[in-house]
Formats: sequence, structure tokens, C-alpha cells
Amino acid sequence: MLCRSCTRGTCRSLSTADERVEIECPVCDGEGCKECRDGVFELDGCPNLFCSQIISSLDLFELFQKGLPPITGGVLDQSIGFIEASQFFQAEEGKVRYERSSRNPDQG
Repeated sequence: MLCRSCTRGTCRSLSTADERVEIECPVCDGEGCKECRDGVFELDGCPNLFCSQIISSLDLFELFQKGLPPITGGVLDQSIGFIEASQFFQAEEGKVRYERSSRNPDQG
């Protein structure tokens, strides 16, 4: 998945001449429009930086789905450090579950 191996200081998902980073155009849903090239939008630079303006909102949506709404007493009152730590541990738990299921697919 795009940006999974990136760190805060290093992007490992940069587009190159040999390996372009492209997504379906979000304006026309891949149909083709003046904003894209044949329904594809090429990302120049770090994909995380391209999407950085909406990342915090996406985090809030994800936490809302898990029962932590962005209201007084909810996620907006939590420190960013706590939220980042929570997301880190969720990602690590996912890695462990994946590793266990790939070693022993019958016990997924």
C-alpha cells in the first residue's frame, strides 16, 4: 500500500520515471476530464504530502466509526500524542495478526 513504508522524514513512495504513482482521478472517477490524463491523476512528490490537508479528518472519521466522536469529551479533546500512539498500536496489532495468519492460515 502506498506510503506504508514511509517515515515522517523519508518518503519511500515517490514517483519516478520508471514507476509512476497514479490514482484514479477523483474529479471524474476515471472517466477523463481537464484535471487528469485519461482518467488518471499522477502524483508528483510524496503522496502523504499531497493528501496531508485531509489526513486529520480521515483520522477523525476512522475514530468516529470506532465510537470516539469529535465532540467535547471525544477525540477533539484528546492530545495528538495519544491519538498517534493509539494508531501506532492498532497498526502494530494488525501486523501481528497478519504475520500469525500468514504462518498459520487455518487459524486466521
